[in-house]
Amino acid sequence: MKFLLSAGLLFLSLLTVHAQYGDFGLNEQPNDADPVDDLLFYGELNDMSGGYHVGDTVFDFTLYDFEGNSINLYEELAGERPVVLINGSVSCVRFRNAFNSVEGHQAYYVVSQFIQNSQDLFNYIFVYGIEAHPTDGNCPSNCPNVILTDSTVVQSPDYGYRRWSLDSWNSAPEFDFPYNLYADNPDNAVYNNFFERPFGFLGIECDGTVAFRGDWVFDFLLEDSNVEQLLGWQDSYTTCGISWPESDGNGIGDEDDNDGSQDEDDNDDSQDEDDNDDAQDEDDNDDSQDEDDENNLPSHALEGIVNGGANTTDVYTKQDIRIFPNPGNSYITISGLESIEAVEWFNLNGQQLYVPNGHSSASVRRYDIESLTPGLYLVRVDGIPYRVSVHR
Repeated sequence: MKFLLSAGLLFLSLLTVHAQYGDFGLNEQPNDADPVDDLLFYGELNDMSGGYHVGDTVFDFTLYDFEGNSINLYEELAGERPVVLINGSVSCVRFRNAFNSVEGHQAYYVVSQFIQNSQDLFNYIFVYGIEAHPTDGNCPSNCPNVILTDSTVVQSPDYGYRRWSLDSWNSAPEFDFPYNLYADNPDNAVYNNFFERPFGFLGIECDGTVAFRGDWVFDFLLEDSNVEQLLGWQDSYTTCGISWPESDGNGIGDEDDNDGSQDEDDNDDSQDEDDNDDAQDEDDNDDSQDEDDENNLPSHALEGIVNGGANTTDVYTKQDIRIFPNPGNSYITISGLESIEAVEWFNLNGQQLYVPNGHSSASVRRYDIESLTPGLYLVRVDGIPYRVSVHR
């Protein structure tokens, strides 16, 4: 009798663990034209409590780097080294300065050196997604709404912009960042579910549970006790095997509906199929609502955004300035209904560029872009930022 009871409890335990798993991933890399979802409400200013916590079981994801190479979280968890997941934002001072080769602050050097010297111990996965302090576009509600003059980066309105921003960061000579970087998918699933903060740290066990969490990578790795525990975790780490549930690749992971976990027929990220609470109904087809709706919190960081792109603003749709052809190959023309006083070119890391002006009049500027590396650039026309794409 005791054997049967123990076996039954073990079965129920395994069933419960199984039901926690799911998949935020995509089977194919998104198209560059896919708009990035609207920013959710991440809490009040300096609220970094969101995202997964220690003991939570994480969902799977599949992300892609600039070249289209994929990485699957559950596959990485089955490896020999413990997985450490870190997200970054170019406009986040803590993230950027941690890898700034000319940054003189000793604390930044300590963080970057620990990561560099422990690559053989940990499987670091870096994810790029939402900008903390963009020069244009919405910013997260829990981050100070300030524009940093030393970082000219806009909030990515579409996946292509996010992908090129990632490449500009990876190739910037002033940053010592010898790691691969993966772009969050257009639904911001990794940021929204794993982090909800611009420079977060998660150490994940091979069974998918969170072993370590740092609100800020910077602060976490400067604490000697955290580093000691982290190294102890690595030293005693053993791999494990799990029969991961199959997923259809559409952000749906689990077939078991007995514990209120996500249903395979749902198209949103709501965690409970119960329609008696204020969570979003399972028939909704968007991912913008989360379980915090029951607290009547706003669903987005800012109101009044333009449809068609999460972070699109009227800056991109002003009719008094035209930039064409965009994307451009050999030249770009900027024209306005009135005189143009100043045009400034920047890469996505905030470096101002010299771009030859082949033709100039009061309201028309023509720029030779053959010397520019293909990618995305920020052009400020009389102080207003526009994005320009250079293709070959």
